[in-house]
Amino acid sequence: MKEVRVRIAPSPTGNFHVGTARNALYNYIFARKHGGKMIVRIDDTDMRRNTEESERGIFEGLKWIGIDWDEGPDVGGPYGPYRQSERLEIYNKYIDQLIQEGKAYYCFCTEDELERERKEQLARKEAPKYSGKCRNLSPEEIKEKLEAGMKATVRFKVPDKIIKFHDAVRGELAWDGRLIGDFVIRKSDGLPTYNFASAIDDWQMKISHVMRSQEHIPNTYNQVLIFEAFGAEVPEFVHFPLLLNEDRTKISKRDGALFIGEYRDMGYLREAVTNFIALLGWNPGDGDEFMTIDDMIEKFSLDRINNSNVVFDFKKLEWFNGNYIRRISVDDLAERIKPFLEQTDYFKGTEEHLEILKKVAAVEQERLKRLDEAKDAFKPFYVEPQEYDIDLLKESVKKVDLAQMAELISASIEELNTIENWDKDYLEERMRLLCEKLGTKPKILFMLLRIAETGSKVSPPLFDTFEIIGKESTLRRLERCKKQLEQK
Repeated sequence: MKEVRVRIAPSPTGNFHVGTARNALYNYIFARKHGGKMIVRIDDTDMRRNTEESERGIFEGLKWIGIDWDEGPDVGGPYGPYRQSERLEIYNKYIDQLIQEGKAYYCFCTEDELERERKEQLARKEAPKYSGKCRNLSPEEIKEKLEAGMKATVRFKVPDKIIKFHDAVRGELAWDGRLIGDFVIRKSDGLPTYNFASAIDDWQMKISHVMRSQEHIPNTYNQVLIFEAFGAEVPEFVHFPLLLNEDRTKISKRDGALFIGEYRDMGYLREAVTNFIALLGWNPGDGDEFMTIDDMIEKFSLDRINNSNVVFDFKKLEWFNGNYIRRISVDDLAERIKPFLEQTDYFKGTEEHLEILKKVAAVEQERLKRLDEAKDAFKPFYVEPQEYDIDLLKESVKKVDLAQMAELISASIEELNTIENWDKDYLEERMRLLCEKLGTKPKILFMLLRIAETGSKVSPPLFDTFEIIGKESTLRRLERCKKQLEQK
């Protein structure tokens, strides 16, 4: 195999999309598997929508999912510049060459003329394509129009032939050139079109494999013609399946996060996201779903890329994330949770608060699905409830009226006051004995104590919670809950 050189060429016109991240990951692990080069190229010819913030987001997103690159705008390389906006002279040189060789021509048709032509074709039930009206203008006519200041695009002369290319996933694909029509390669504002710039860059940067989503298959026919017009070697094409919502529509914001930065901000672990998106269109074939990037590099092969579209299952991603949270050490988990707690008004980052963080991380590790859940789940360990939801108590502790609840809490306070060994196992033993003494079921008393302690019926194991919160704060909470019950 010749040297593998692959690229990812996102536009800096928005946030870093999860689909782009998936494609970048496949390019990266393919390059690393074959000892090749990974190139980042910025498609920034849409001057009106480009932003520096978006470009930074691309680099940050790539790094966050564990990708580095060998050539790009930020690291340089032998085939730069790597921003298309800095390569306009290169594109114009090759467009001029095509014009001189009679393979491209100036088109002076206005938008109104083209729209009228399109409507007439549709009325005749024909597929719209450019009629070729300007294809045979004489040099004199062209010169006259240009000197008169008429705006012109440049169109590529599509040959009357079947266009073919090989796709590593789908085999040989073909399309009749007569159905395409002469397409624009330079717009009237002087900027190249996507298809032209992309093909020239892939040729000049010696890209061996163009690996991208299958929505680019129609573009590929035009790009193949451009390669052939210059006598350039056509790269191997690999088109990945589309990502779909569960209702089979193209993936959208409706069902969950769409951009990589959102997953990070929502508390998904980098390893989980990278692992999950690796399986959106590729199957290692060994039944092992959990993989590091090194595992992916070892196992990746093009013949295991899916041929059909893939549903993006947000519940599966959450399941992955929960598994990864349980796989890391408690210290690591606490460190990753810390930035989320720092977004709250209750976490102060003191030595005492950090110690509580580690203890709570240890008991919450089995329950957390995302790191951002810690902001609510950890709050009771730092903030004592001031008001209790009486309706919640009624719903959760059934067949016990408010007066009886107050009596159960009062008896618990009395018992807990006598305990010096504030250890979770000993606390549970003593409170179970209290249940026997009071003639009540543990599930009733323990639910009541859980809500009194945390303000919620959902928490880590009750006596782990008692131990972490401590005797003084626990008794204060129970006393406050008892008084509110007595006042009802």
